[in-house]
Amino acid sequence: MSLPDDVLALASADARLRSASRGADVTVALADARSSWIVRLRDGAVEAGDTPAFTLRLADSEWATLLAAAPGAADQHVLPRLRDGRASLDGDELAFVQHLHLVRRLVEALRPAGEPVPIAERRPLRLRGEYVRIDGPHGTSDVFLERAGSGPQLLCLATAGSDSSQYHGLVTDTDLTDRFELIAVDLPWHGKSMPVPGVDPLDYRLDPAAYTALIVAIADAAALERPILVGPSMAGAAVVRAIATHPHRFAGAVSCQAGPSVRGRSTPALRSPLVNQALHVPEWTYGLMNPASPLEHRDRVWWGYSSGGYGAYDADIAGYQQWDLTEVEALLHPDSPHIAVLSGAYDTSVQPEASRALAARIPNASFELMPELGHFPHAEHPARFAGYLERAIARIFPA
Repeated sequence: MSLPDDVLALASADARLRSASRGADVTVALADARSSWIVRLRDGAVEAGDTPAFTLRLADSEWATLLAAAPGAADQHVLPRLRDGRASLDGDELAFVQHLHLVRRLVEALRPAGEPVPIAERRPLRLRGEYVRIDGPHGTSDVFLERAGSGPQLLCLATAGSDSSQYHGLVTDTDLTDRFELIAVDLPWHGKSMPVPGVDPLDYRLDPAAYTALIVAIADAAALERPILVGPSMAGAAVVRAIATHPHRFAGAVSCQAGPSVRGRSTPALRSPLVNQALHVPEWTYGLMNPASPLEHRDRVWWGYSSGGYGAYDADIAGYQQWDLTEVEALLHPDSPHIAVLSGAYDTSVQPEASRALAARIPNASFELMPELGHFPHAEHPARFAGYLERAIARIFPA
């Protein structure tokens, strides 16, 4: 299978692609082994083009997996293919980066349409918002928390550059808060937490030690009693470090999408003044989800990243790439609080093998694969993630 014969018709019929192209004017080419389609995306219109700014070229077999109605894990997006050589890009690389959102939506327009998934009836989003004052590594500041439910406390941290809204789906789409108190937090410079007073807003930085200090300061300021830490991605590494360095402060941790270390998650485009961060940052992360996860929740993840403060994601990733389990590995013992490691198979940034290796090096840890989820399991499909989360908590609090 190669590119479909009706690329232009499929693309021009796609309402989401037309919406995404408003304000743009770029011509792109998609090429297989025998031919190429040249598409101009101009201010809400999709039409035939002539001279492309760049050409995305894949072998027929790669187009087949990318355009499958239900792509398999690691087959859902063009970026991993460009990194490992399964795809090539000819032409203006900056134009490609600037219009990655259009490339992604163009690819989606060429996939066979699935059955529309009705929006499920959900619970009201009942949250108790508050600010707590912390003395953190950057200075004294007020940090925003959202709380819901009652029971054993779950202190929930968001992925790099994002905020507490990632956990809203666990409140509305599951009954988790019938049994647990969920406390989701915005770090300084994120969400409803402002930059620390007296610090240049564009000079925000984070490293593993500072992140641990923030977690402890927030737990203390909110008067939490040995909560379970829940963290994906950057936060997945942070909760491991917090258990290692403060074993008596926390009951255990659920670490998602983390490995013993992480590299290769940064690019100059994440902070370039030539690239619209409100478009590029969410696109840099969007392809790490399963395309079969509910569209509404994938859109929420995208919007959360589009709403982030300038430079926050780049600074978080720079700090995340300093994480190395070897720095705290000797502090973890069989009697340390349990760390439940979870891994979504669709995550191409921290693949399951890395998370499995992390769990294997922690004496009191467990590992579970989530075959249908990706890098944002808590946010991209909350109803599905809740079962994995409750099993992980049961391993922390065995009957």
